[in-house]
Amino acid sequence: MSFGTDGGVAQSTLVKENEYPAKFAEAVKAKIAAMRIAPPQQDGKPAALRSGVRLSYLVTPSASGGTVSLQETLLAPLPIREVYAAYPKSLNREDSWQGRIDIRCEIDITGQCLNPIMSTDNGSLPEDARRFAKDSITKWKFAPQTLNDQAIPGEFRMSIDIVPNPRQIEDFRDPRKL
Repeated sequence: MSFGTDGGVAQSTLVKENEYPAKFAEAVKAKIAAMRIAPPQQDGKPAALRSGVRLSYLVTPSASGGTVSLQETLLAPLPIREVYAAYPKSLNREDSWQGRIDIRCEIDITGQCLNPIMSTDNGSLPEDARRFAKDSITKWKFAPQTLNDQAIPGEFRMSIDIVPNPRQIEDFRDPRKL
């Protein structure tokens, strides 16, 4: 998404638009088109910003159709490659830890995640869960934010929910042939 020097949306694209119901996608695009930000400054003058925008919605189903409300709007570098590490078997048992891992990392001007920090509000975070989150996010690639067409560092935040699934299908291949 690009914001002009006046803080208004100059250009936008809804990523993965085909994954959403058409009415929802149209409503999101209308919300994005109406967005305004305080124009960032460069050398004391308003500057154009290109950034990813994460919109977080709360969906509340009901018998009459439910409601959808915008919870958060966050400017951040845009993920362009998402890679997840192998899921640890130790987290897939019925008695294993489960919860949400919050991840925060700095994105440099080349689009790499640096210094990822993992946390949880579900007590202590097991090392296997921490390693899974870190190994995953450090493989991601981002389009860095730009200010007047110059890449700038940014911050990216996301959450991963860890839920054990002990009925996961076993790998039937012969490990000697892999």
